[in-house]
Parts: sequence; C-alpha cells; structure tokens
Amino acid sequence: MAYLLVMGGLALSVFFTLGWGLVRATRWLAGRLPGASRKPPRRSTRRAPARPKPAPRSRTRKATPAKAPSEPWRLTCWLAQWRSPLPLGLLALLLYGGGRLVDYGMTYRPQAIPGEFQGLVSSLGWAAGALLILACLNLLALWRCRRQ
Repeated sequence: MAYLLVMGGLALSVFFTLGWGLVRATRWLAGRLPGASRKPPRRSTRRAPARPKPAPRSRTRKATPAKAPSEPWRLTCWLAQWRSPLPLGLLALLLYGGGRLVDYGMTYRPQAIPGEFQGLVSSLGWAAGALLILACLNLLALWRCRRQ
C-alpha cells in the first residue's frame, strides 16, 4: 500500500509539472502568433475619491525638493516578469516533505535504507529552499517594478 501511495504521489507530481510546463509553453507560443493581440490588461476606470487639499504651511523653512526614486535595474524587471519560482518552490517543498515522510517510514523496515535515497531527499530540500528564496526575491522585484 505504501508503494502505491509513494508512486502515485510521484506520478501526480510529475504529471502536474509536465502539464504546467505544457500550459506555459502553449501560452507563450500563442502569444507569439502573428494574429495575437498585444494589448495590456485593462484596468478599472474607477477614480480615487477626491481628498481635501491640506492647508498651506508657512514658508519659514526652505522647501527641499523630493528625490525621485531611481529606475529599477533591467535585472530587477526581468526577475519581476519571471513567474515560475514560487510554484516550483512549493512543488519542491511538497516533494521534499513527502520524501522525508517516506524516509521516516523506511526506517522501520527490516532492510537497510539506501544512502542514495537520503542524499536525494537532502538535495531536494536544498533545492526547495533555494527556489523559495528565489521566489521571495521575485516578489520583491515585482513590488519594486510596480512601485514606479
């Protein structure tokens, strides 16, 4: 029964990953077709409510001009457009959790646990951590590029 659960989870994660990649590739190819529209998404036409103007301050101090924020780097904008680290990181974290659960269950078997399996689970954990850190950087870059 445990074999069916482990192999079913592995097959589900592989099919999910391949399906996700196929959907993204199809969307990318559909956007490259000559007849595809390249309009940006429409924003709502609601206006912000009118705020009362603040009372003018006395001119005892010299007014210092506010510094305009600098433009984000090209690398930051490129990272903001890259949407895959968060789903991949969560998938790798899910696989790592399942691998640790299988590793824990295999300790109670009479046969010895293969050392390669523990190395694979450990590597998957490090990869999940790196992908989640990259996802955090992606969210920061997205925030920075939308702020301008």
